[in-house]
Amino acid sequence: MRRHALWLAAIVLALAAPASGSTRTYFGFNIGITNAPPPPMIVYDEPPPVVLVPRTRVYVVEDDDRDVFRYGGAWYAYNDGYWYRARSYRGPFAVVDVRRVPNQIFYVPARHWHHLPPGLAKKQSWKGHGHGNHGHGHGHGHGDD
Repeated sequence: MRRHALWLAAIVLALAAPASGSTRTYFGFNIGITNAPPPPMIVYDEPPPVVLVPRTRVYVVEDDDRDVFRYGGAWYAYNDGYWYRARSYRGPFAVVDVRRVPNQIFYVPARHWHHLPPGLAKKQSWKGHGHGNHGHGHGHGHGDD
């Protein structure tokens, strides 16, 4: 388990190299929220239909052209490199640093994404090599599909 964690940390550090002098990324997502655009207009009048991703606790809103996920008691939306979070499907969504997004969301298979970031696509390409559902004790396991 410790070797797996060190290996994962090495990959995270390699992929988190600065994209420019002032922007850092994490699997293709922007780190930090200071330059984030306003939250996308995400409005649902009633709970949107969600699909549970097998072997995870992540739900995906698939009937939308945006990337919206439910995990635990929160809703997460990805838009143009930034993450937004709300306590309810009704919103309001507010920008959140990518490091505050639950790990399980990053293991949602590409077919459940509408706009899969390139860095996450690279991460998922190595994921299929024997990495099962290894929980970390914090509800952030790696759900393979």
